[in-house]
Amino acid sequence: MDIPGAKDDKRSALAKRKELAQLASLFLKQHSAYDMIPVSFRLIVLDTKLLVTKALSALVQNGVESAPMYDAAQACYAGMLTTTDLVNLIQYYYSNFSYNEAIEDLGQVQLENYKELLMRFKSRQTNTLCANPLDTLYEISRRLLATDYSTLALVDEDTDNGNDVIVSVLSIYRILNFMAVNIDDKKKLKQHSLYDLEIGTYGDLITATMDVSVIDIIRMFVDNNISVVPILDDNGVVLNVFAESDIILLAREGLLDELNIPVSEALALRPDDYPGVHTCTQNDTLFSVLDTIRKTQVQRLIVVDDDIRPVGVVALSDVLRAMIV
Repeated sequence: MDIPGAKDDKRSALAKRKELAQLASLFLKQHSAYDMIPVSFRLIVLDTKLLVTKALSALVQNGVESAPMYDAAQACYAGMLTTTDLVNLIQYYYSNFSYNEAIEDLGQVQLENYKELLMRFKSRQTNTLCANPLDTLYEISRRLLATDYSTLALVDEDTDNGNDVIVSVLSIYRILNFMAVNIDDKKKLKQHSLYDLEIGTYGDLITATMDVSVIDIIRMFVDNNISVVPILDDNGVVLNVFAESDIILLAREGLLDELNIPVSEALALRPDDYPGVHTCTQNDTLFSVLDTIRKTQVQRLIVVDDDIRPVGVVALSDVLRAMIV
């Protein structure tokens, strides 16, 4: 039996999503990646002759979650090294080797042989996604959403010799931030809630408590292809989150050989200015979600009910997907 008005509500929601997607898609088509390249910025590029241990150390010491790789012999872009790769490496080696054996093994592998190393677990491929700086943000957004990657390299061609030139990197976060600041018609962003736009993943959430070990959470990351786990108290209320970026903090503290520590100890290592956990409800508007993302630089929001219990997760890719045709 149909519920009176249900079909009309669904049609109204579809119309709202279409209207918003048309607005956002037009904006993205009017701007290229070049428009987002800052006047001054730092770009870390890793030579494929680097040992994997030194390359991962470069990520850790610079506090970045990804960096492009460059093959000097072939004069070409060779893919991205990411914290997700680090998480997969930890899971693989922790399950099969001792810490010292892992360091010794990785200390003999160069980035150019990294693809073979990644194939040892879950057949994961190196992220070789890239775009030209003159490609529209619409094209780049669709390219990112067609994969499970959140970042790609902007690669141009040297007109003198045809070699690849890595210009910058572009992430879903930066695209959403650019839109939040520069879309003129913000009224439409305030008219649509997460519920209206069906943004987020709901049900069967992977969660943990403060006494769960870090290595167990890393296994959750790998086994479920996720990058964040909400941390709950005994009543199921959200206390915090543990994310892939926290692995970087552990590595910086030299604790990759002590992953049996409870997550509570790992969270205590965060700096005072760490953005922490940010929640929202399904009734929050897209404008408020984008504003939170822009101000806090968080990579996802935990959707909670009235009792602060988690009901879903909103990733940046979920938000971007709802905003393009």
